[in-house]
Amino acid sequence: MTLNHHRCSALDKGFLIASLLSLVGCSFKFDLTSQRTALENQVLGSYNELDDDLILVASVRSLDSSGKKKEVEVSDLQAAALKARQNQDFNRDDIDELKLASILGESFDGQLVMLPENIGEKKSADQEQAKLARVLIDEENRDREVIWKRIIQSNENLSEKDMPEVKKTYAKMLHEKAAVGHWIQAEKGQWEQKTSTVQ
Repeated sequence: MTLNHHRCSALDKGFLIASLLSLVGCSFKFDLTSQRTALENQVLGSYNELDDDLILVASVRSLDSSGKKKEVEVSDLQAAALKARQNQDFNRDDIDELKLASILGESFDGQLVMLPENIGEKKSADQEQAKLARVLIDEENRDREVIWKRIIQSNENLSEKDMPEVKKTYAKMLHEKAAVGHWIQAEKGQWEQKTSTVQ
């Protein structure tokens, strides 16, 4: 997909993706091979629940006995988190393209960021890439904040004071799933380009 692709509404694309996934009966899951902590399991479980909820909300199976679509009740934060997941899915191709172009990277605290001038190819990005990168950073980080709040809300063992650890755990999962060539920031601040899928 190119940076110039036609941007339809995120809701339409998210609904289409969720509908297709419900028809084939699958969902995307993180597949971590390393040993996870209890917090990592909580964050991972909540994140995967959002994908499952997307499928449920859009599922053709959510019909009542008379064949009418049932309303699936969700809280305001859950609805916002579902919308955030849809938007993340919509933006994923562009974000991945800019990561492979060494313009965007993943920080140690779970933020999508423009790579520093001395790292990657930010200085060679054209105006269109730079503009798109800024829009994607704003949208993705907004979506992540909503999802982190939902993760905390949906886990009785977590509270707002756990937000920094939730962010770091989320970042760790993203770093483990990063593609070869993507830039990731270690906790001490140094940037590394991923060279293999094994960490």
